Amino acid sequence: MKRYGPASRWLRSLIADACRHLEPLPRSVHDVGCGEGTNTLMLAQRFPDAKVRGSDFSASGIAVAQRYLAQRNLTFVHDPSNCAADEAADLVCCFEVLEHVDDWRAFLTRLTGATNRYLLLSFPTGRMRPFEANVGHLRNFAKGEMEAELARIGFRPIHVGYAGFPFYSPLYREFCQLTNAGDAKFTRGSYGLAKKTVAAVLYMLFRYGSTRRHFGDQFVGLFTRGDQHG
Repeated sequence: MKRYGPASRWLRSLIADACRHLEPLPRSVHDVGCGEGTNTLMLAQRFPDAKVRGSDFSASGIAVAQRYLAQRNLTFVHDPSNCAADEAADLVCCFEVLEHVDDWRAFLTRLTGATNRYLLLSFPTGRMRPFEANVGHLRNFAKGEMEAELARIGFRPIHVGYAGFPFYSPLYREFCQLTNAGDAKFTRGSYGLAKKTVAAVLYMLFRYGSTRRHFGDQFVGLFTRGDQHG
């Protein structure tokens, strides 16, 4: 699902769009809460001259990443005590994690303290469906909430987007609610031809038929310290 699923592929495309605004390019990248590593691999491929590291408390996620995602400039670290979030990097990333964190402001402070220059975040916004709570979401952020919090601690936006109307949200998210997507067979296991075909069609709708900067519920934001330019 993380490799071929439409929402996962679409999110990587949004992250790649945000990365086009990085200047100068980072020499070190840390993807905090990297899971099975597909987003981290994309970053390593996009920044071949940077040292890219992914960390996660999930032993199984890191095991999958280390087994399948080899890249010269890429390493993965099992971090059960969540200490790696404090390690410095030019670009600190945290994708689809903050909605799972109880004290998200304290965790955000750790991320901003670790970055030498850039912070790149993604998470869902808008109304939280019950199926999202079933997969561990504690909240969905309100529009502008993260920008206000980061401004308070001295970070300014470089590129911010709220993407996905209407095909990702509300249509796809409502479909996921109706089908209890967290437990659906379609989201699990290997992807054969039928799953890949359906996923590819949905990805095209998300990518080319939905909003990319405004009105959507998928947030991707790139920030830097207020005293830096880039």
